[in-house]
Amino acid sequence: MNLKFWKPRNRAWEQRRREFVYLDEVSVTSLVAARHGSIAESFKNTHSETSGAQVGSSLTVPATPLTPGANLTSRMTSSRTTTQEVVRRAVVQGTFRSLRITDTDLKLSVEDRQPENKPPPATTEAELTKALTKLAKQRRAVRVTDLKRGDVIELRVQLSADPTYQFAAAASSMLDLIKGRSAMFGIDEQQFADIAPMLELLPQMLVDLVPLNAKVISHRRIDLDDESWLVDTTMLTPGSSLAAVAETIAIVGVTEIPLYWKDARRVLFDNAEYTVYTRLAKPGLATTWTPIKLADVFDTLDPKIGKDFRELPNGFKNLHKAGVEVLAVPFVEIFATEGLIPFGHALAQQTGRILDEDKLTSTAHEAAQAINDLDSLGDISATRSAFEHIVAAVEASPPLLLTPIDRNLVAALREPHQALAQLSATVPALQTAIEEPEETTHDRKLLEVEFVAIYW
Repeated sequence: MNLKFWKPRNRAWEQRRREFVYLDEVSVTSLVAARHGSIAESFKNTHSETSGAQVGSSLTVPATPLTPGANLTSRMTSSRTTTQEVVRRAVVQGTFRSLRITDTDLKLSVEDRQPENKPPPATTEAELTKALTKLAKQRRAVRVTDLKRGDVIELRVQLSADPTYQFAAAASSMLDLIKGRSAMFGIDEQQFADIAPMLELLPQMLVDLVPLNAKVISHRRIDLDDESWLVDTTMLTPGSSLAAVAETIAIVGVTEIPLYWKDARRVLFDNAEYTVYTRLAKPGLATTWTPIKLADVFDTLDPKIGKDFRELPNGFKNLHKAGVEVLAVPFVEIFATEGLIPFGHALAQQTGRILDEDKLTSTAHEAAQAINDLDSLGDISATRSAFEHIVAAVEASPPLLLTPIDRNLVAALREPHQALAQLSATVPALQTAIEEPEETTHDRKLLEVEFVAIYW
């Protein structure tokens, strides 16, 4: 006789804390209503207490041979009932929790998987193929052809905005900073007038949408028996031939700025890991995607216009390569000569210090070594660290004063000089990228989704 012992399922994940950075309340409400049929707007707890008191008296007259007996009784009763009601308002975070813990039809999941039932990592295709049925049941793997529009999946990603939005955000910041102050930055008015319309075009085309293009780190794509699967990364033995052939995929889609609960730029430019709860917008995996949804509108007017809009981001995506080709000096030189050295001169002049030009130049070029491409040029921590080397050099210049340099002055001078260095590197690269756009190939497969929630 075989005895089976029931073991309660570990559901500690249901109590985990979630810090949301993006939450679409309409989508959450729609999913809950589709599953349960109604949405709780409030919760009421009622507590009642009843207390009572009773007082009575009795008078009895005994009977005699001449008179009958008499008995008089009086009784008074009082009661009091106290009721307390506590009404709790339902919030979207609680509604999402209710949705998440009742999910039983997710195609992929990263939160509610039970580690004690997990098969060992596979080293060969045969080992992984043998475990696929169990992995699919545990929502650790799914056949790509089984992914249909509307399916809900939960993945862990390295969150980042699409390069189109990254450039649009940087362009908007530089335009706002330089507009009306081009002479202060040493930029010719005509040059700024020529480039400004190009810089303003892309943000307008995004129509307040933030396109995301995030690398999936919880799952990878692998072909088994002529079928494509998405498999939990932890199921592939690191360093094995199986892990070597598994391909990284990306998840793409658009989000709305008002639905971010944190500053969108701080979230999207940090490349941090987040969990995303999404619905598939298209079945299976795609190879191309355009973040400019306005192109779909123009398709109804003229397909050629829509095609031109879809191809425009390729010019911006080639920005990094074009920038390297057209610039006569490397990024290190640009950052030193257009940003750090002028900043040092301005700071010395404002604080009354006498600079050693050779020392300033050597310090600037040494500090600029970490700024070797447009990505590092836009990295706040890297650029600030470089500027701090110049601040230290200025503070060490005569006459030596006991009073340290005002940090507000440092911030006020640093921002425009950093923007000038960015513009000096970006303008020629942008012109070449737009005039001579190259074909962009997409080696990475894409999951196009609608984002419901992003949290950690």
